Amino acid sequence: MIDQSKIDVFPSQHDGYPADLAVLDTPGAMREAFADAARDFPDSLWVEPSRWAEVAAENDRLGLWPENYRARRTNQNPTHECTCHALVQCMEIAWNRQQRMKLSGGEDFRTVAGIGTPVYFSVLSIYAEANPRIRGGANLQTVIGIAIRRGFLPDKIQPQSDYRFAHTLTGTNGRGNAHQSAGAWVPVRDFPSGWEQTARHFRPIEVINPESYEQMISLVLNGICVVVGRSGHSIPYVRWHADEKVMEYSDSYDVARYDSLATVKRAVGGAYAIVSTTVPNDWRRPAG
Repeated sequence: MIDQSKIDVFPSQHDGYPADLAVLDTPGAMREAFADAARDFPDSLWVEPSRWAEVAAENDRLGLWPENYRARRTNQNPTHECTCHALVQCMEIAWNRQQRMKLSGGEDFRTVAGIGTPVYFSVLSIYAEANPRIRGGANLQTVIGIAIRRGFLPDKIQPQSDYRFAHTLTGTNGRGNAHQSAGAWVPVRDFPSGWEQTARHFRPIEVINPESYEQMISLVLNGICVVVGRSGHSIPYVRWHADEKVMEYSDSYDVARYDSLATVKRAVGGAYAIVSTTVPNDWRRPAG
């Protein structure tokens, strides 16, 4: 039974997705931000609402939710980085899903069974460009557009010690955790020299802007994370609970929370889903 106190939790003030920026995240603006990465929602991913419970049960049994490909949680407190924390969760899930890696373990961090190379991406590597003023947040079109155009830098903390990345960056200007580095703000001009050569290996290359809540739920049922912005906060949807009719999300405060169906319906518009990312020639050397 889901804890009712974790359903429809909204910040008293925005924590990175203010109304004046959120209103700009129209479907047209999102498609423009996606540029060549834009993809229409394909018929192959549509799940009839009458089958949601059936498919959800199958996902539970086989471990096919976006949540099953989440390697860690992140912690933005007390920053305005929520859109970039949600973006990083979505990117990491898409990266891991492409390898069909099996993740298991605790709620905040998962270990990998078999061959798999999760990479932790730096929230700050996107947010520092999206809002150089540090406070005030950013909208969804801006952060996904940056990620598509030039990619992420890896976090200073990684689940494996032998990646040998030429360039890394502090994960967040917020609190972080054992699996996300935290530290002082780093402006783009102070990124490590040549950082673009590493970031280009970590870009979304196919992105969908779902046009309805049914499409959003269908994407999640297909194992694809959906990022939304609503009520001042941006979050990644990772699991549909058919019995309770709530959508689980990996909140950027080291916790799982849930949106009711009514809230999910209000989140349509500026939402996006990363369907695929760049892939390395050798997964054990993600940046070559």
